[in-house]
Amino acid sequence: MTRRRWLIHLVLRALGHRKGRTILLLAVLAMASSLATALGIVSSSMERRVAEEVRKYGANLIVIPETARLEIGSGGLDFGVVSEPTYLQQSLVEGALARSGIKAERSFHLRGALHWKDSDLMVEGVDFADIRRLFPWWQLKGTWPTAGEIVVGNDLAASMKLKPGDMMECGGKGQTVKLRVSGIVTSGGEEDGLLFVALPELQKALELEGQITLVRLMVTAGGDSLKKSAVSLQQLMPGAKVSEVRQTARTSEGLLAKVKLLMLMVTAVVLVSAGSSVAGTMSTTVLERGKEIGLMKAMGGTRVEVMLIFCGEAAMLGVLGGIAGYLCGTIIAQFITRTVFSASADIIPWIACVSLGVSLFLALLGSFGPMISVFKLDPVRSLRGE
Repeated sequence: MTRRRWLIHLVLRALGHRKGRTILLLAVLAMASSLATALGIVSSSMERRVAEEVRKYGANLIVIPETARLEIGSGGLDFGVVSEPTYLQQSLVEGALARSGIKAERSFHLRGALHWKDSDLMVEGVDFADIRRLFPWWQLKGTWPTAGEIVVGNDLAASMKLKPGDMMECGGKGQTVKLRVSGIVTSGGEEDGLLFVALPELQKALELEGQITLVRLMVTAGGDSLKKSAVSLQQLMPGAKVSEVRQTARTSEGLLAKVKLLMLMVTAVVLVSAGSSVAGTMSTTVLERGKEIGLMKAMGGTRVEVMLIFCGEAAMLGVLGGIAGYLCGTIIAQFITRTVFSASADIIPWIACVSLGVSLFLALLGSFGPMISVFKLDPVRSLRGE
């Protein structure tokens, strides 16, 4: 039998001879690594879940044109400021978004007015496919429009007595458009008082081809990343103003950060307790095996070789505890996410490395003190039972 195989044989026999203590150490290491595994999986699942919930609140960046301001007055007389409607060039906005590299869902909007009967109606030109993705809470009675069709806000429909299927002949700048009401939308906001038309049709009716008044962006970023995205986009569009819409999202992210901090503190306490337990158990093992250690040294075993036996025991316990901890932690994470979030947890392969690392670290760290005792142990005194 070679020296390496002899060392492996001793490690296995030592662990098998003390089954109760081996099972106890495995349970402690598995508990610690399973908690670390569950923390990683649940945190990742929570971030994904919060991101999905934040998306329901709509856009988190808004781009509007800088208002053209004209001061009215003469000499010492000041009659105030007159603001003129300004627009963004749609192609320039698309180019700025492409150059910025920001990952975001977007919707372009054009606000204007169309004349119908004896009144002017506030109209918004949109891409209805984008609207359905960015504003999933809109409730539609009827169908989403196709070419030549419109959607009417609930309040406007009630005041004008409009219903799906009605025809409207609206006047724009220099032309009249015939539009059919395909549905009534309810959002609970200002949209309930607007008329929604396909963006190209409204641009043509208002003779504002390629012009928009508002861009809504749903950026896949949070916290400081969103601020950086807003700043970089602002630099690319000096004639526009980029603003954050972050009240609800910031609350959700703040709550998530506090929950993760709580979980991290609990995990740290468990890891310290587990390390102390491993250290105490290994120290007891060294004291009980004093004569055995002295005999191995007396038979020619070097201090390094004797320490390798204890290192091998700790490493094997760490690997087995890490594997068991990863499996148990995955089950715990699945239970937590299904119970709390009503969703399945993500399967993250690299978390297995974290679980193994935590278990090995605790096993080796807890064995560090006992291994120093092994290194300093006098074989003569240990064989005498001193």
